[in-house]
Amino acid sequence: MKALPPTLGGWWQELSEDRSADAQMPLYMFYVWAWARVFGTSEWSLHWANAPWFAAGALAFILAFPFGDRRRVSAACVALLCPFAWYYLDEARPYAMQWGASSLILVALARLDRARYLGDAATHMATGREVVIFLLGVVVLSGSSLLGMVWSGAAVVAMLAFLSPGGALRLVKRYWHLLAAASWLLLGFAGYYLWTLSLGARASAAATTTLGSVLFIGYELLGFSGLGPGRLELRSAGAAGLRPHLPLVTLYAATIAALVVAAVLPGVRKGNRRYVVLALCYVVPAVFILGVGYVAHFRVLGRHFTPLLPALLLLLASGLSALWSQRGAWARAVALLFCLLSLGSCLSLRFLPRHEKDNYRAAATLAKTALGRGQTVWWSAAEVGARYYGVPLTTNSTQTSAALLVLNPARETVAHSPVPRVVVTSKPDIYDSQTALAEYLREQRFEPVARFTAFTIWEKGER
Repeated sequence: MKALPPTLGGWWQELSEDRSADAQMPLYMFYVWAWARVFGTSEWSLHWANAPWFAAGALAFILAFPFGDRRRVSAACVALLCPFAWYYLDEARPYAMQWGASSLILVALARLDRARYLGDAATHMATGREVVIFLLGVVVLSGSSLLGMVWSGAAVVAMLAFLSPGGALRLVKRYWHLLAAASWLLLGFAGYYLWTLSLGARASAAATTTLGSVLFIGYELLGFSGLGPGRLELRSAGAAGLRPHLPLVTLYAATIAALVVAAVLPGVRKGNRRYVVLALCYVVPAVFILGVGYVAHFRVLGRHFTPLLPALLLLLASGLSALWSQRGAWARAVALLFCLLSLGSCLSLRFLPRHEKDNYRAAATLAKTALGRGQTVWWSAAEVGARYYGVPLTTNSTQTSAALLVLNPARETVAHSPVPRVVVTSKPDIYDSQTALAEYLREQRFEPVARFTAFTIWEKGER
């Protein structure tokens, strides 16, 4: 919806009138609008909008390792075979942008880390190029979403953790103009986010943060999604949906554990405390976001931890390189098995039917066909999906030329509305949380006549 307006004024009106979390993604929404002005608003065009950010993130992550470092090949493997990045590559969400921005931040931190072994960090690393890379990553991450602002603060603390007080002061003196420009942009984003909060914009409260959703964060970020059940099955069956997939999931978990151990052991033996500080820089915002999710009653998922992804991949790349460098055949076998399972997870997410995403296109086509026949249609799914595919919606139950938007209705509302001929439903835990619509369909003896991914089409026959 933010990509469709032909003018910048139309884009701003669409954004400023939104009261969902979409309003708190200003830079990403502007990027999508600008992309659409060049490449159009077709499905294929909008699906490709995230490709530059995916490529930028992968390239930046690989370049975080110097030429000749064996870990560069391992970095290419974990970055290009990252199931999490593959999943969000074609979605109209800011997570590919966050992956790219946080990878830029990682490049700056990695170069600073290497410089400490050469001498004064401010002398060897505080060049204009590295400062621009770091600040660009921080600004893009902050503008991508409100939560991105939280992770950007952690990135700044992490950068300071790599510098001595004197080195930090010299860096500020040398590049004060770049820091000032970035500070003004960050203040602008902060002011914008405060404004949206004052208007009541916030994430959906349809679901809350639970132990299951917390466990799903690691499950999603580490790439298990493609090897396990589809999200709809996991949503309905919970942990029981994992049972048929346990052999592959367990095997993948074992390879990840081996990589983590291989990566962490050398640092533990050297007693490098700076990496403890760096870990805390990621842990603190993670705990904060989980706490806010619990208090504010919105569900925190793996995608909200996207800025953590480069750090996790850095750990996996180091472990993969360490195992491949060992002489034992078993170590290389584990490394190779991890790569094969990661590739399998990526391909599964892209091609297997169980991982297909919500089919709004098919549901909208059926709804428009029914409306064209003069039938009364109810729509219980995301409004924006209907709008994009041209389904006219209304909240006036007496208007028959448009589908009636039925979102979490009360029992009285559905009882006093004209009986529909066709009802389009999706994810009742989100769009029918009071189960009023489900009870109505059962009482009125509606029958499911078609099913698409995440959708059920109900029809009431003639009596």
